[in-house]
Amino acid sequence: MNYWQDILLIAVGVLVGFINTIAGGGSSVLYPILIFMGMPIHLAIGTSRVGFVAQGIFSVAGFKSKGIFLFPFNIYAAISAAFGGVLGAWISLQVSNRNMTKILALVMLMIAVLLLIQSKLKNKKNIIRTKDKWLFISILVYFIIGIYGGFIQAGMGFMIILAGTLINHFNLTQANSVKALIVLIITIPTLYMFYAKGFVNWQAGFAIAIGTAMGSWLTSRWSVKVNEKVIRGIISTIIVLLSIKLWFYD
Repeated sequence: MNYWQDILLIAVGVLVGFINTIAGGGSSVLYPILIFMGMPIHLAIGTSRVGFVAQGIFSVAGFKSKGIFLFPFNIYAAISAAFGGVLGAWISLQVSNRNMTKILALVMLMIAVLLLIQSKLKNKKNIIRTKDKWLFISILVYFIIGIYGGFIQAGMGFMIILAGTLINHFNLTQANSVKALIVLIITIPTLYMFYAKGFVNWQAGFAIAIGTAMGSWLTSRWSVKVNEKVIRGIISTIIVLLSIKLWFYD
């Protein structure tokens, strides 16, 4: 990979960091870009997870520094999701490149819809449901989400937030803190699984990680107010267009 490709990947990472900070769903833009740059889909998924680990570390540290750390529930949820993630990654590695590309195109359409749905979620009253039957239900649900996350990861954050708000009655900040830990804990073993199969380009992964960190940091400090509804609409439209192109891409 040459110097100019590294610069391009950092720029792509900045874009992904912006999207994740403003609305979420950055990986649904990152994957097709990497594929259009010539990466097979499994290599794109494995390489992207280098950036997800870096992003996860900073996100978890940030929430913990603010005292938002729903211990021990978040540990139970993350461990359950991690077991699901390992299973999902194993399944993903059994699927052909062509079929995975088609699956990703369909998943991206789902993410475009979730982007719009998530904007309608409201902060719930802080009557948290994390014990007794709700703990059992949560462990099962996060295990299932983990399977999906290990399989393709794109859009997993939306699912975690939906589960956290609808099942556990977390507010959006609490749901995001749980999401951060789950994404980190899932990504570490699944990254290793893709690496063991030769599906990680470390140079590209580190370039993406640098860009993602820069994009997230800059966007979080952006002083200009933006219309989140408009931004989500634009991102959803881009994702739909990319998914259509990806469906017919060989």
